[in-house]
Amino acid sequence: MKVWITRTRPGAERTAERLGALGIESLIDPVLEVRRLDVSVHLDGVDALAFTSPNGVAAFEGLSQGRSLPVFAVGEATADALRRIGFRRVEIAGGDLGALADLLAARRPGRVLALGPTEPAGDLAALATGVPIEVRAIYETVPRVAHAAVADDALRAVLVHSAKAARALAAYGDVLSGLSVIALSEACAEPLRGATLKSIAVAPFPDDTSLVRLTADVLSEAP
Repeated sequence: MKVWITRTRPGAERTAERLGALGIESLIDPVLEVRRLDVSVHLDGVDALAFTSPNGVAAFEGLSQGRSLPVFAVGEATADALRRIGFRRVEIAGGDLGALADLLAARRPGRVLALGPTEPAGDLAALATGVPIEVRAIYETVPRVAHAAVADDALRAVLVHSAKAARALAAYGDVLSGLSVIALSEACAEPLRGATLKSIAVAPFPDDTSLVRLTADVLSEAP
């Protein structure tokens, strides 16, 4: 059985490695493409940084050499990406925007610059009560056509890592018929609730490891 990974690169490769370790074949064919914005990032007056995805970290790497500030990551994958580019003081939230907001509200690190996409999953500044946060877009994700997935008859499941990817995936209509959707969160599942699917399942925790484990469970139950 083969699984379609719709996640953007490079995260998709990590998901494929985890699936492969469980003996699950996968196809990486993202439904979104990441594009770094032509912007400047200045860190004067900033006390800490916050990132909501590895894509934001990858975009930041090409925009600034600053690595000395404390930094808050939404989850483990983002934290790993931050360490790879040289950050040492990294605090990790529980995997979603609400958990990141709670961590910032608890730590109160001063003025925070949150770097992310043009269409964030939520309003971090509003969620982190009492913390001065400037949210700045440094990348965007735009739809791309997943030609390989459309032509692959061996697919049995599709993994969804973001609500925006789910909305893009919903446009594939009949391609999804007969596939099991395995979503990172309820927000990732919601745009696909009305689609013709074999089944839909939501990971118990919003992280890639939980999603991969759920995938193995769903495939093991398939006839």
